[in-house]
Amino acid sequence: MNNDLKKRFEKLYSGLIYDAMTFDLKISECFVLDKTIRLQFPYNKVVFGQAFTCKGKKVLSEKEIDDTVRIKMFKDFFDGCIQLIDTDRDETVAHFGDISGRIARKFGASAAIVDGYTRDIALLRNDKFPIFCKGVMPVDAYGKWQIVDYQTEINMLGNWGDVTVRPFDYIFGDEDSVIIIKKEIVSEVCECAEERLRKENIVREEIFNTNDIQEVYDRIGRW
Repeated sequence: MNNDLKKRFEKLYSGLIYDAMTFDLKISECFVLDKTIRLQFPYNKVVFGQAFTCKGKKVLSEKEIDDTVRIKMFKDFFDGCIQLIDTDRDETVAHFGDISGRIARKFGASAAIVDGYTRDIALLRNDKFPIFCKGVMPVDAYGKWQIVDYQTEINMLGNWGDVTVRPFDYIFGDEDSVIIIKKEIVSEVCECAEERLRKENIVREEIFNTNDIQEVYDRIGRW
């Protein structure tokens, strides 16, 4: 991943990214993960990187139990990647935990995003490994749910429909939301968001010096 691009995105926030993609680039397909997929503890940094995608399924019988895919996938992680887990809408187990986080970090991941649940949240918080998910429960996944494939196209729960995520698409996450940015448009998104930030910073300064908000609006435009 381009380190300069990462530094630029780390100065932004998800409202800017959303506005850039919606109003400047006119993207109508869903790109915001569902509002229930939230950062589970305070983390004063932006999460930004390329997707390492994982697909999970329920285990329907004992003969289907197979942890080898999950163990093998860690070797294919890359520096700065963000692990995304499509749980197949499973609601019965914790799909992540602190050991998963420690191994993920060891092999290069900077965060995990799950359209399901985690456990061991205190340990993840102590490790400062950011986890975005729907909540916390103690139920272990072994024998009930497992990762069956990785670095393949997945579908995550979105705010107004499913969000398709491909390997190496870009992920932007902060305390507001998680946004998926297709790798082909990531530079355009960054440039548009930076321009919006420039305008918003002007407005932030000028509201201290005027009561004529309409004049500011007419001169600078919508913020």
